[in-house]
Amino acid sequence: MLNKNIYIGFDKTWLSLDLQTWRDLGSLFSDLIEEVEPKLIIEVWSWKGRSAITMAKHLKETKRKAEIICVDTWLGNISQWDGEKPENISFSKDLNLKNGYPQLYYQFLYNVIESWVKEYITPFPTTSLIGSRYFQKKNIKADLIYIDWSHDYLDVKLDCEEYLKILNKGWVMFGDDYKFPEVKKAVNEFAKKNNLKLKILVNGAIWKMKWK
Repeated sequence: MLNKNIYIGFDKTWLSLDLQTWRDLGSLFSDLIEEVEPKLIIEVWSWKGRSAITMAKHLKETKRKAEIICVDTWLGNISQWDGEKPENISFSKDLNLKNGYPQLYYQFLYNVIESWVKEYITPFPTTSLIGSRYFQKKNIKADLIYIDWSHDYLDVKLDCEEYLKILNKGWVMFGDDYKFPEVKKAVNEFAKKNNLKLKILVNGAIWKMKWK
């Protein structure tokens, strides 16, 4: 589907494993994969790869044949650049700037390789909008879409609208950070506009919608 030779020749000697996270969603990912039985999972915003790796490990353990495409610029969003601290965790220092440019993509590759799941995960280093347009142009449809990009109302609204276009009917879109007011506003409006049943999970943090 995309370039599968991404990991070949990658120099990982200057990195170490860093699967930063602030919430364990392993059981949620496993439950959704068991519910949906997806052939294609698209993740919008992957950061250092913890969620994609968690899903890939479940696919591997259960011997499921599926692909996870991770759409991210790996350049950070406004939250990282302005030093926002969700749940008292600072992201800005983790951009790992070199000559003013983030090195997150290489950390992601390293984490995937060292977790032994590179055959399941394909990074797509672009914006969420370009990613969605590419999928639409190629008529690529996903069965499970995870949106965890921004806390900004317009960003969340646009991602939901764009990625619904590539979600197979009867399948699931879900996302994180529902506790943030702008995320909640965008998700609620989107669900109402598209007549989608909205469920809130994991202590009010995760939102889930199924497109019938």
